[in-house]
Amino acid sequence: MRSRSKQRTRCLDIHAPTTAGAVIDHLRFAPVLIVLPPVYALIAAPTRYGVTGLDRMKQRLPGKNYGTAVGDLAEFWNMIDPHSIPSGFDGPSDLESTHDVFFRCKVADSNMETPVVRRGTHQTLILDGVHRSLMCEIEAAFRREADPALFAGNRFSAPLITSCNLSGDPLGSITDPIRGRDFIEGQDVTLWVRESSSTDEAGSYPILELEKSGLSVQREGGSIRSRELYQRFGKRH
Repeated sequence: MRSRSKQRTRCLDIHAPTTAGAVIDHLRFAPVLIVLPPVYALIAAPTRYGVTGLDRMKQRLPGKNYGTAVGDLAEFWNMIDPHSIPSGFDGPSDLESTHDVFFRCKVADSNMETPVVRRGTHQTLILDGVHRSLMCEIEAAFRREADPALFAGNRFSAPLITSCNLSGDPLGSITDPIRGRDFIEGQDVTLWVRESSSTDEAGSYPILELEKSGLSVQREGGSIRSRELYQRFGKRH
């Protein structure tokens, strides 16, 4: 009996006009690897089967949660507990001013836990340019399929996103082509998306947590403390 051969891996240019459609079709049954400017990442559908696909591909350890990569900031804003927003914070427009950052916000009671909500908070990545445009198309495509239970009962359809590495890998996030290729081959990634341009900075995106008392840095990176939004709303100790 012949063994089943591995599926051929496809690589798409993010600028190609057919890429968004191909990614959306693929997300209906498996995660997609995407090479973001500073780091390799995995995206998946905002559904239970999307979670299952990431769990399998990352060999997920207990206690790990997934974020999202937002398209429509108004939809994300509508999830946020209004009592956790600092005075003077101008809704989606303030979030829009600071891209290439994860925002961690309260979306439910602190005892709520799901694969994408941890202690009542969820974090979403705000990208820019062609990468943000792709997330907008994915979000629109999954609006009817997204699982509200993942988001504590909220309707939100941004794709799930996580670092492209095995859960708990001591080497951390993947930022170089050699480790990226090893992951693609070792974890049977069958679709990945890249852009030809390079970046001067490699590593994970910074995380800002939005609370009533202001913004706090939960992960450094991208000169986050010098950003205008953090200068206005950063907690002062």
